Amino acid sequence: MSHRPLIHMLVAALAFGGLTIPGLGQTLLLEARGGLGMRDVVQPDTNLLDPTRLRDINAELLVSIPNPATLLLPGEFRPHLGASFDPGAGDGFAYAGLSWTVRAPVVPVFVEAGLGAAVQSDVINQGASRFGCAVQAQAQAGVGLDVLPNVAVMVSVQHIRDFGLCGQADNPMSNAGLRLGVRF
Repeated sequence: MSHRPLIHMLVAALAFGGLTIPGLGQTLLLEARGGLGMRDVVQPDTNLLDPTRLRDINAELLVSIPNPATLLLPGEFRPHLGASFDPGAGDGFAYAGLSWTVRAPVVPVFVEAGLGAAVQSDVINQGASRFGCAVQAQAQAGVGLDVLPNVAVMVSVQHIRDFGLCGQADNPMSNAGLRLGVRF
């Protein structure tokens, strides 16, 4: 069986900003985010105002899915998939999980929290890693402002650690960044 028609339909749906689920009559909405960040912001003697530390490039994709939990809880739950990397150092990490976004009722402000898992590029390349485990826990939080109806800017923090569960001392990584998000 050829998957080409399905792939073409998916690419076309993504190009038009949504994918309709025939049985549910629902559309999956996408949000693409990108920005710059700095690593290890909680290390001693870290200058958060030093622009030369903004070396990481971050990209993230969030998908809005039909969600019956919105009837019970405020906000929106969305799966996310992302990656951050430092082009100069040649290392980075990929992550995936679930985000919860809550928007203020009147002002164009929102807060977001997310949990998931991350894997460092050193593990993928089978090199030395600052983590003992191949997969780490990942948590993130952010505050954003809707500057246009489908465009937002946000400040985010992200924390990655393995809790020392794999025979190596816990060496967590805390990152901060600025992102621009576009919702389709």
